[in-house]
Amino acid sequence: MFINRFKNRPAPLATIFICVLCFTLIYGCLPNSQPTAEASTLLTEPFLQLPTENSVRVAWFTEFPGEQNTVAYGENLKQATDATTIKLSHTREDQKSRVGNQSKNKQVYQKPTQRDIWRHEAEVTGLTPGKEVKYQVISKAENGGESKSKIYNLASTPQPGKPLKILLTSDHQLKPMTAANLQKAEEIGDIDAVFMAGDLINISDRASEWFDDNRGGAFFPAFQGKANYQIDKDGVKTTYTGGEIIQEAPLFTAIGNHEVMGRRGKSDDLGGEYNDAIPRAV
Repeated sequence: MFINRFKNRPAPLATIFICVLCFTLIYGCLPNSQPTAEASTLLTEPFLQLPTENSVRVAWFTEFPGEQNTVAYGENLKQATDATTIKLSHTREDQKSRVGNQSKNKQVYQKPTQRDIWRHEAEVTGLTPGKEVKYQVISKAENGGESKSKIYNLASTPQPGKPLKILLTSDHQLKPMTAANLQKAEEIGDIDAVFMAGDLINISDRASEWFDDNRGGAFFPAFQGKANYQIDKDGVKTTYTGGEIIQEAPLFTAIGNHEVMGRRGKSDDLGGEYNDAIPRAV
């Protein structure tokens, strides 16, 4: 088992249970914006969840709903299954987001602002235990454009008794060493599954923390080999890209305290909402 921690203080006590990575995530465009041809690209590469003896689920995100979202798989990618698509309801940006042209000194968002993101999920069935199958996701936009992922491998649940290499991790939270550590984890060799004990990001409704924080270390890019995080040590700058891991290793995650927001609309920024939690009974 490969164990990797990403911060040097104990994690806050969290409700730990293995759950589907089906976030009420956080991403969004400028107010009232609509998808265009230029924006019709995948927001993430695909990732795997919930394997069974003969199936596994494939999920990915886009900034457009898509007329058709499918997973092509099998020999020569000749088989296909349609995805179920939902629009995320809480994905937003605010004045503290680091996204696009916005930075500490340049404000684009003046308050929490909805950002449109869609999640697609398809179940690939008929798999044989122990046999990998190639797959690719395809999202066709309303304007006729088509976006495709790279081609990856998927498989069903490993057979009993097979030795496995598990990445046990937590508390990524866009921390400086996250992309570097994931890059090193991938170098060790193929990872069979990822167990993540919560605190994936900092503010769960802030979309850019999941997808495209302009500092280069958002959650999905780091876990999919698309990070661009630069570390300067003694004047030497090194850029880390993270690792292509969850495209082929199913991700199991627990809910940490950073995955739970407080009361919505009671503060002028998302951090204030996160810190405004009260018991449901109250």
